[in-house]
Amino acid sequence: MASNLTLQAAEQLAKSTEGPALVGVFVNLTLFGVMISQSVFYFTNYPNDPRWIKCYVAFLVLADTLNAVFICAWIYRVLINNFGNVNALGRGDWLFETEQALTGIVSFQVQMFYAWRIWKLVGNRYLVGLVALTATVGGLSGIGTAIAIGMRPEFFGFIHLKQIIILWLLGEGISDIIITATLTWYLRKHLGGYSKTDGVVSKVMNLIVSNGLLTATFAIGDLICYFATEKAYHLIFNFPLCKLYGNSVMSTLNARAIFMSSSNGSPSAYHSDPPIKLGDRSGRPDISGILATSADGARTQTQIMVNVETHEMTDIQGSTDQVSDDYKHPQDDYKGAIVV
Repeated sequence: MASNLTLQAAEQLAKSTEGPALVGVFVNLTLFGVMISQSVFYFTNYPNDPRWIKCYVAFLVLADTLNAVFICAWIYRVLINNFGNVNALGRGDWLFETEQALTGIVSFQVQMFYAWRIWKLVGNRYLVGLVALTATVGGLSGIGTAIAIGMRPEFFGFIHLKQIIILWLLGEGISDIIITATLTWYLRKHLGGYSKTDGVVSKVMNLIVSNGLLTATFAIGDLICYFATEKAYHLIFNFPLCKLYGNSVMSTLNARAIFMSSSNGSPSAYHSDPPIKLGDRSGRPDISGILATSADGARTQTQIMVNVETHEMTDIQGSTDQVSDDYKHPQDDYKGAIVV
């Protein structure tokens, strides 16, 4: 980049490159605060979760923390340490490259976690394989993008990296859409017509759709902006991606307390009994794999217990039939567990 740029040209360069990047950094840090809050909530409220889940959450927190530190160091170096140096504008360095690499790693980890849930829930190896394939393509392409940027660090040269960037963002977006569509389809297919259980299932579906479509929208939005303009507006969508994937998992894990509160009225009344799948009786959906935190059903698991009481018409002393709210057959009390 030439060092004899006019002041006006340098100003336009900063607006078109570091400006969108700074907006993306602000959004990233905001979501990082949400991630930290969700992590504290998780470790405080779910001490009995399996160790592998705790390690998984710790890894996501570590990756998101490193991501936040590195992009802050990069934007500080450009705007503060190199203030007035136009040669520092519109260029990436190793700090900038870590953003693409960590996003690829975190997205792969999150999507494989959801692939495991689909396997536990649906048991369709082809769907699981498709999710795993697209997640792997997206994750490896994210790391490859970081390497390619190291070879051509100028922002205006990113257009020459379109093949690997397409694989990265399109792979992530397609994987998110497949995950969202599969889990939502399964739940809608097995709605049983019971208000309490269906209410919980609807909340699960809303959570799945909001998480999946949000990450997919940002990935596709990043890709569209990348092709639509040579300016770095795509960084507004790119920088928050890493945090969106981490928050997606954390919101799912922490939603157990909300679901339990709406079902039992007590968000702290956790249970650790052996699970009863909602698909075991009356055609209700088996959603034990969606919010599950244990790969072994025999191990202690945190659950939401949903009680559905059935009242019966009884004939009292020859009078007309009337509803007895106090009478309930024990066998008609269906208790289902959503393993989370």
